[in-house]
Amino acid sequence: MYLTLEIKAALRKKRGMLNLTKAEAADQLGINRLTYGRLESPLRNEKVRQSTYERITQWLAEDY
Repeated sequence: MYLTLEIKAALRKKRGMLNLTKAEAADQLGINRLTYGRLESPLRNEKVRQSTYERITQWLAEDY
């Protein structure tokens, strides 16, 4: 499973709105900070596990 550019942009936007570092956002998601950095990058398109995808989408949906 791959993250869309829209999801990557939403990650950056939410992290900015919450004034979180990449490490803090990764902690909230329960993933490694280096993994988070790779996932947020619009230039990289790496496969993510289903569980990671679900964590990301749940975290993004918390405020809606």
